Amino acid sequence: MSKMKQMLLAAAAMCAVAQKYDPYSVNRKEEMTFNPDYKVKSSTKELREFTIKGNKIMAYSKKDAIKRLNHKK
Repeated sequence: MSKMKQMLLAAAAMCAVAQKYDPYSVNRKEEMTFNPDYKVKSSTKELREFTIKGNKIMAYSKKDAIKRLNHKK
């Protein structure tokens, strides 16, 4: 790029900053708004019955049932 083009580009950038021109603000609002009724959906897992070494254990998964059996001892 020639020096003249660089200077014109810099001048255009300074003018854009001075005018607060944001080329990406087409679909953006000035202020952020939040929905006060928003709630995160919590996943509810059901306990299932597992039989491990003859013991019936209520757990979420087989791995969880083994952990609960080991902690029960």
